Formats: sequence, C-alpha cells, structure tokens
Amino acid sequence: MALTGRFWFRKSWTGRLVLLVEEVRPRWFGRGAGKPRWRNARLLDFAEPELRPLMAMEKLHRTGTASATVHTLRPVPSAPMAQAANG
Repeated sequence: MALTGRFWFRKSWTGRLVLLVEEVRPRWFGRGAGKPRWRNARLLDFAEPELRPLMAMEKLHRTGTASATVHTLRPVPSAPMAQAANG
C-alpha cells in the first residue's frame, strides 16, 4: 500500500483534528490498477524511511513476539565534514 502524497484534515465528532492520508490499495487477485482510499494517518507515516524498520521493531518488541529482529537495518553514511566536526 503506497501513499500518494495527498492529505486532508477532518474534524472528529469530539472536535479534534484528524489527519487523513490517501493510499492506493491493490485490488483482489491483481485485477486492474489499485483503488485509492482515505485513512487516518498513523505515527509510522510521519517517520523518515530510515527509521521505519526501528519503529516496526519497537512495535514487535512491545507486543511480546519472539521474532523482534529486523534484518533490513543498514548503517546511514555520514558526511566526512560531520566526522571532522565531532572530533
């Protein structure tokens, strides 16, 4: 399910603002293109792509599942100027 980049705000029944994001959901059995739909935004939608595996790992850890390892983590390259500034 891929986000399209479109968003909207709605007011809930209690008066709170809710952020809606549009995503494309694949159809059953791959018939045709995906169907766009609106849903409430989650915390994972706000995370940078590099941090999403860590957030998924935290969710698995909190639920108590045994397989809380994420194998998609890779080091983020740092600029040489930042290393020189740090010491």
